[in-house]
This record gives sequence, C-alpha cells and structure tokens, in this order.
Amino acid sequence: MSLSDEYEGFLIDIDGTLWVGGEMVPGAAGALAELRAAGHPLVFVTNDSRSTAGELAQRLREGGIEADEQEVLTAGRVTARAAARNRKAGAAAFVIGAPALKEEVRSAGLELLAIEDGGAAGVVVVALHPDFSYAELRAATRALHSGADLFATNREPALPMPDGLWPGTGAILAAVEFAGGRSATICGKPERELFAAALERLGTAPRRTAMVGDGLASDIAGAAAAGLGSILVLSGNATREQADGADPAPDHVLESIAELT
Repeated sequence: MSLSDEYEGFLIDIDGTLWVGGEMVPGAAGALAELRAAGHPLVFVTNDSRSTAGELAQRLREGGIEADEQEVLTAGRVTARAAARNRKAGAAAFVIGAPALKEEVRSAGLELLAIEDGGAAGVVVVALHPDFSYAELRAATRALHSGADLFATNREPALPMPDGLWPGTGAILAAVEFAGGRSATICGKPERELFAAALERLGTAPRRTAMVGDGLASDIAGAAAAGLGSILVLSGNATREQADGADPAPDHVLESIAELT
C-alpha cells in the first residue's frame, strides 16, 4: 500500500513541488500520472499570481503533466474575487502585481487604476511583482491612508529558485503595510479562502484529502487549519530538520513528490 492510498483527493502545490524555477522535479510527471490512473482527483494550487490558470496548465502539460485549466487554482483568482466581494460601493482598485493578476481583478468586476490615479483607489491588491517600484508604493500608501481596503495573495517571504531564495510577495507586502499603516487580508495559502475554493473543485471531504507542498508556513499550516492531511516535500525551501520542529508538523515528509506513489 502506497502513501497515496491513504487519501482520495490531492491538492498539489506547484512552485517547489512540481518545478523549481524553470526545472521540473524529476519523477513528478510520473507520480501524478499514477495518481490519475488510480482514480485520484487533483487540483493544482499556487500562491504565485504571475500567470493565469490557463498559462500554468499549459506549462504543466509542457512538463509532461496532464492538467486542465479548471484544475488550476491561483491565489490571484481567489484574492481578486475576495476583493471584489468585499469592496465598497463603486470602489476602484490599484494592483501591485503582474498583468495576470490585473486581469483577474478586472474579471472580478473591479475598475483598475493606473499609478497616477492609484491614490484614489478604494481597494489595494498586492502580489509578487518583480517590477515593484517606489511609485507603486507611493500610490498604495496614499490610498491606504485615505481608507482603502488591502488584500494580498500571501505573506511568503521568499521563493525557491535554482540559485537560492528570491524575495517573495511577503517582502513587497511588508513595505506596503508599513508605509500604509494597514494590515492586509490574505487570501492564498495558508488562509482558508484558497483551500475552501480548492476543496469545492476537488469534491472530496477534507479528511480524505491531502495537501502536497514544500512550504511549512503555507502548505502544511494551511492544510492543518482546513482539516486536511499534509505531505511535505523537500524539493523546495524546507528541510527535514525544520519539518521535525514544525508546529503544526506535516503528516508525512518525502524527498520529492516522486515518492508519493
């Protein structure tokens, strides 16, 4: 009996679990193919909002992993929908993030403001953004001090890359929160917003579902809060020593997702 037989459905993290930077994790495609062949439903979940669900599904397929757009759920999408759902009447949004996130916010029904008008926004949305600038920070600060609501995809401080850790969304968000004097509503992992949406798509009960990921503070903590099983993989930014001292601790620890089946 393999570990995968303990669960019915699986939420699969992407960055650090299926690929690290531009490099696929060896054996990942084969393991997921075996899961599908055994009848396990999958949903891919990510805190990275720089790509759309369709773009991520395409990249997964190029890496040999079967994936449909409807099986991919990004923190950008759930954050955009939460911001739109909680907006003040007629509020427009200022987005610090990639074009994919801006499209998600627009699709959720919010008007987007450019940098020069960003100080008038009623909602500020923050995510990973390699081109983050002082001008964006200034616009967000003005909006927040004028009463705008603040939403963010996550607080992850760093991203696992082949050459080491790169600054994550949390680093950008820290600057925005500090300058704006506001604390953000987080919608991605480890918060419930993303897990609830993912479970709805998956169609399995939490206790029969496992989260597979490389982040102790995001994947594993989020799974525990949502009542899911948790499987930590060491292909990303967590070590076995960190896993041994974690609270909550993962239910299982694997060198990589290739060991799942």
